[in-house]
Amino acid sequence: MKGDHGTKPSAEGEINVDALLAAINEISESNIHRIDSDDGQRVSVDGRDYHTWRELAEAFELDIRDFSASELNR
Repeated sequence: MKGDHGTKPSAEGEINVDALLAAINEISESNIHRIDSDDGQRVSVDGRDYHTWRELAEAFELDIRDFSASELNR
């Protein structure tokens, strides 16, 4: 995703996208691809597209708040 540098603003605040994707990769060993889009929040996992970080986290039964910048800095 263009210009996100590992984080992306969302309703939850800054999300550490790299940490979220690493967690998904670890638990699922899936093929993850970031997709360039106008909103910058698209990821494809094993051919299924996710349009928000929350949707992606929920699909893998993760709590998106665990990947917020404020949570990671604790």
